[in-house]
Amino acid sequence: MKKLNRKNLLNRFRNIDINAIQDEDLRNKARKLKSKQTGFTLLELLVVVGILATIAGTATIALQDTDARAAAAAHVAMMDEMNKGIRTYRVLNRGVFPNGFDSLLEVDDTALANPDLLSILAIEDVEVDTITADQLSELATVGLSSFNYVALDQNPADFGDCGATTSVKNLINSRNNAVVAGNIFLSANGNGCGIRIDFTGDADNNLTADDPGYLVTSQAAGADPATTALGSALTADLPVAIWTGGAERITGQAQAGAYNASGNSVFLATGIGPASSLFAANEIGGMTSVPVYRHVAKDEYNRFIAIWDVGTYDGTAEIVMGGTAALVTIVDGAGDTKEEELGEWDGSRNTI
Repeated sequence: MKKLNRKNLLNRFRNIDINAIQDEDLRNKARKLKSKQTGFTLLELLVVVGILATIAGTATIALQDTDARAAAAAHVAMMDEMNKGIRTYRVLNRGVFPNGFDSLLEVDDTALANPDLLSILAIEDVEVDTITADQLSELATVGLSSFNYVALDQNPADFGDCGATTSVKNLINSRNNAVVAGNIFLSANGNGCGIRIDFTGDADNNLTADDPGYLVTSQAAGADPATTALGSALTADLPVAIWTGGAERITGQAQAGAYNASGNSVFLATGIGPASSLFAANEIGGMTSVPVYRHVAKDEYNRFIAIWDVGTYDGTAEIVMGGTAALVTIVDGAGDTKEEELGEWDGSRNTI
């Protein structure tokens, strides 16, 4: 331990604002020490050291708390910004929402086999459900005409295998590629594992129950332009992610029974990633940056999530579309609502 420099220590003590010391006992001791005209004893020097250490410790704790609250406040601002951005986009585009949202699901291949929740999701309040071709056509009429899926048979352009031999999390953590959690739904050329399912991309641009009109777009490494193929194997129902965290948390209105009880609203959950037309700068109403949620691990999906009201459940837990879709709210990457995130900002809730 270095020997204390008495002169420097005395100078630092003389510059302390006694009234700024919040502890009354320490403040009185410091005042008495300053009032003396003689030199300091060793005991008095130790008291000074203690005062300086206390002030430094208090400042460090205060700064840590400030940093956490600032991050929570920034997340709330981002949620407001995206909520307004999606609604503004719809107004400017004559009632059409942005498309190309992330499905929050991963599948084995471009045939959407064995759908499951994305393994790197931090949110727990979602489950897999399916919608039919007729129901897809209702979503497409308001602009929700395509979703992105993580396909485990894809390979990022730089390096890596999206499949089960490495796992998506291991792929993200690898130092041999440019894959990051927020871009995992981009195609191979975007250093992701994504494919896009377009509901209106068939040859005659017609979407009916007999002609589902799926167009599978997957951009293989080095492919230019993107390789596309009509998804003849995709005549089955399409997997989607459904919010199961309760209606009251996102609307303020409680619904009886389980989330899929008869008459309850169906809340579709989609990630707001960079592949969405919401962030196409050349489109009317396009936003300029993709917000990132920072309160998750570096290998977890770090985008915010949009919740949509798309219909109701019948008595058998099947989805009945409501004729249109409406944006309900935005939740963060961990599934927290704006009000819950505000609890982190004001210190009444700590989940950081």
